[in-house]
Amino acid sequence: MKTLIINASPRKNGNTAFLINELKRGLKGDITEISAYYDGIAPCIACDYCRENAQCSIHDKMDVIYADDFDNVVIASPVHMSNLSGPLVSIAGRLQAYYNLKRFFKNKRNIRKKEGILILTGGGDGSADCAVMSAEVMFKLLNAAHPEQNNIFSLNTDKLPASEDTEAIKKIKEIAVKLNIKINK
Repeated sequence: MKTLIINASPRKNGNTAFLINELKRGLKGDITEISAYYDGIAPCIACDYCRENAQCSIHDKMDVIYADDFDNVVIASPVHMSNLSGPLVSIAGRLQAYYNLKRFFKNKRNIRKKEGILILTGGGDGSADCAVMSAEVMFKLLNAAHPEQNNIFSLNTDKLPASEDTEAIKKIKEIAVKLNIKINK
């Protein structure tokens, strides 16, 4: 089993990182983690190359995602202004290449089916609804099934850090067990 984790937090030891590490501790198989902040992924430049060539003109860490060599994809982000972090939204823009595969190339290259897991952290009194909707678009483009039970939210971190959020930790462990069961099938 191969799992790709897209970490969209700038904090290397923050709430999002804590929950990612909990998941990684419980998962079997190969795990690749990409940082939306630190891996130098450029935003889409709207060059339309992917409309003509069924691929992106920019080659950077996004190529790991485009390789489509994983069974699970985890999107992990703090909630900023009720949405995903800015660098993650830039990564979502680069998924335009996948959209164009469907629209202009009639899925000439089949995108592998995978399981989608969403981890959101945040404090304050805003809603995470916009973040969830944006992540849903990403999961759809990545061909990742994302049932609601694959959501892990720790959204009261200004009062309760993720490291003390027993519900979120319990859910992370349950999802790791569920994904590991697939290995044995």
